[in-house]
Parts: sequence; C-alpha cells; structure tokens
Amino acid sequence: MTSDIPSTNSHSEYCITAGEFARMCQTTRDTLRYYEKQGILVPYKNKENGYHYYSYSQLSSYYFIKTFRSLDCSAADIRTYLLSGEEIRFDEFVDQQYDSLLQLKLQIDQKLSLISNTRKILKQMRVNDIGHPILYTFPEDIFLKLTPVLSTPATSSGEIASDIQRHLESCTASAIQPFPIGASIGSSDFLNSCYVYNNIFSIARIGKDSPQAEADHDLFPLPSRNAIVSVCTENDGDICKTYADIATLTKQQRKHLCTDIYSLSIVNVLDPHAGRKYLKYIFACVE
Repeated sequence: MTSDIPSTNSHSEYCITAGEFARMCQTTRDTLRYYEKQGILVPYKNKENGYHYYSYSQLSSYYFIKTFRSLDCSAADIRTYLLSGEEIRFDEFVDQQYDSLLQLKLQIDQKLSLISNTRKILKQMRVNDIGHPILYTFPEDIFLKLTPVLSTPATSSGEIASDIQRHLESCTASAIQPFPIGASIGSSDFLNSCYVYNNIFSIARIGKDSPQAEADHDLFPLPSRNAIVSVCTENDGDICKTYADIATLTKQQRKHLCTDIYSLSIVNVLDPHAGRKYLKYIFACVE
C-alpha cells in the first residue's frame, strides 16, 4: 500500500499499486497495460502523481479475464460479453465456453484413454515378448468394443474395410477411442485353421479408468483374466504359424478357449517399397 493513494471517497477503493496488483495476480505490468488499453481492466490514474491504482474487486475481474483468455477469447469478446452489463448475453457466452470445454475434455479423455490403454498393452507385451505363446494372467479386467463383421469373405483387412468403417463410426458415437484396433476369429473356426474374422474390436478400457463406457451395449468384458497370449511381428514369419503355435499350446496345457482369438494391431504398415511391418498382440481367454 502507499501514502500516495487519493483520499476522495469515490476512488478510495483503488488502493493497490500496479506493481502490487501484478504480483497478487502473478502477472506482469505489461499484461495489465495491455488490458487497460483494451478497456477490460482499467485502473484509477492519480492525476497528481500519475500512478495507477487497482481495487480489490478488480482481482475478480482479472480472474475472469485470465480464465476466458485461456479459452482463446479475444479482448474484444471479453469486452463485449463480460463487461457489457447484459446478463443474457453473458450467460450465452459462458454457456458457449462451457460447451467448448466439454468437447475439449472429451478429446483429452479419449487421448488419455488411448495412451493409458496402449501403455498397459505394451507393458504386457514386454512380459510376453519371448517369441512364442505363453499362458498369462491379465492384471486387470479388459473390456472390448465389438462390431460384427458382415463382409464375405473376411480373411484380410481389405475384405473387411466396410466393417472397420462401421466400427470407427460406432466408436465415435460411443465416445470410445478406437485405436489400437484389431479383428477377432471365432474359437471354433480358429481350432479348425479357418482364419475368418467375425468381429472388429478395440480395447475400450483396461481396469476401471472409464466407468461410463459400461453403458455401451456393444461393450464386452472378457470373462476371465486367464489367457493365452503371443506377440507377433513380421520377423516371426506368417502369422498363421503363430496361430498354429497358440492352438498347440492350448492342447498341450489342456486348456479350452472360452473367447474368440483377438489379434490387436499395434503397428500395421504396408509400404509398397519396403514391404509390410506389423506388431500384433494376440490373446484369448482360456479355462
């Protein structure tokens, strides 16, 4: 505070110097000068000494300005909607910003879901990446988003392109991150070496990170954490060999498949000049 504060009653509330106000708001005096020029945060100017003073009530004004500036609102928007004194226009403006934030939150949640699920999958893959299928117990429950394959035949990604598109649209409608994406083979077809896709799937969530996903009727919880898993890359040869190794281990361990065989594509790149590169995580629940 300072003794240079004007004593007139009309300006007595303006008792914070520009420097003090900047420190209280954790901002710079340059920012305050910019807001003053824009007419959205105007201090009292002492005609005798030329100093600028702010009031405690303007702390709230600064908070609102900072909040809406962080939402990419221009100074003109703030001046028009926040400081116009029209309650209805202000309400509409706040509602618009709220809706925008909800959309941003949804996008961030989807990105977090993608990164979180991928991290957990990669962690599991590091444990299982030993060149051949193994029995494994998932540390957390897994929930899948499923879309039935309607195409015939359905033995390659090219043949099920329309089904993949339907799956992506369904995930968008359900606010579920679709990637990484994969396809499943029915257990009976698999055991008969008939590798025909019956569903497109995404891992909607792992564990209890996204309880809202449970409301989706296409969400399928894996019935067991006990599984047979395998990591497959282009260096391992034809994926059919990996499938055969899984079937062999299932018989050797006297296990029964209680789900489809899920082949999740972590990396799947087809380069006409360099061949195909892929990294797949294949799993099925057993009992």
